[in-house]
Amino acid sequence: MDNLKEGMNYLKGYQHVADFQRFCGVEIVEVDTNDIKDSANHANGNVNNHSEEKCVENGGTQENVRKRSAQNHVNGYKNGISNPYKKEAKLAYRITNKFLYYLFQFGASLGSEIFYIIFFPFMIWNVDSRLTRQVLLIWYPLMYFGQFLKDWIQWPRPGPPAVRLEGNRFEMEYGMPSTHTIVGTCMPFSLLVLTSKYYEYPFVLGLLIAVAWAGLVAASRVYLGMHTAFDCIAGISLTAIALPWMLSVVEYVEYYQVTSPYSPFVSFLIPLLACVYYPKPKVWSITRGDTSNIVSIGSCCILSAWLNFQLGWMTETPKSSVLQPLPTITAEWVTYSLLRTVLGVIALAGSRIISKKIFVKIVCACAGVDTKDITKQRELGLEVPVRWLTIGGLAVSTAFTAPLCFNYLGLLRDGFYSEVGL
Repeated sequence: MDNLKEGMNYLKGYQHVADFQRFCGVEIVEVDTNDIKDSANHANGNVNNHSEEKCVENGGTQENVRKRSAQNHVNGYKNGISNPYKKEAKLAYRITNKFLYYLFQFGASLGSEIFYIIFFPFMIWNVDSRLTRQVLLIWYPLMYFGQFLKDWIQWPRPGPPAVRLEGNRFEMEYGMPSTHTIVGTCMPFSLLVLTSKYYEYPFVLGLLIAVAWAGLVAASRVYLGMHTAFDCIAGISLTAIALPWMLSVVEYVEYYQVTSPYSPFVSFLIPLLACVYYPKPKVWSITRGDTSNIVSIGSCCILSAWLNFQLGWMTETPKSSVLQPLPTITAEWVTYSLLRTVLGVIALAGSRIISKKIFVKIVCACAGVDTKDITKQRELGLEVPVRWLTIGGLAVSTAFTAPLCFNYLGLLRDGFYSEVGL
């Protein structure tokens, strides 16, 4: 039992993060030893996380350490920061292995907003919209639960002797569990299981790709100093527990949510209320807004498919009893896929920039809040309606409006409007 406790403490501590970084070519070039003792006390769980002192960002560039103000936070420091004391050990670093640095940056991007904006539209427009909806129905509930746990558990991100290579907005949220690891595990393995029900291909090859995908994402979070190994293990464990039973029912849930005239109460209203009544932390965190992004994407994509079906544009086609061969990648498929993806993503990105500014003004006007009063907006939770209107609107554009435009331009993928049915 003592050995198990020691092992857990090691995985929760920061030393193994620093060791992994150094093994992968992150060289610490400057250390300010002021209050190293305080940092060590924090690693042992002896820091009062409600201190009102300002903190110094852990990390920096190759030349210096950038200090970051925390004055916009009620408690004087960022959520997820490792040490709320004013004099935290400051670390600067130099990257000596560029290949691993860019590899792990790529791994981290597999759980970012940019990835969602590209991956889900690509799958809907070019591969299989029914399969994509089923992946969404697994992805967004798991991510909601993971985000909820972050704000409930409130464990900070790693600190000295580890260094953060990815700071800015991500360090403004807590670290346990790693939601990057949740998406990095649920996405490839749900794709693996679901595609094996529709298509014929080497399962072992797919399994190797899924394992490599999940492993790269988990390793990237430790390498970048944003999570401990324990955070990542917790994310993988959560997914491993939930994924089997979610996969067993997702086809039936997806079919109901697309075909039932009453499904918007389940597919739209419940997710919206879950974001509206998301537990409000004592100190503002980006987690609630990011959760609204994630849930609105999944919910509004399903709602768009339901609308297509209710209008009679989408027809039911039962799933084939025989596994189909994977679609052949031809020059024509590549050309049309690139056209749809490039045109669609550019339109979505432009719409996001414009619509966000418009909806911020509309929501603030309805709430009687100045658009420049960020503190009041956060206090009232206005990020939820803004995110749902902005990101949810992009999801509707992806699954409803864009296919209409592609059809008008003669670019729509064959079979798009027949991808529903058990």
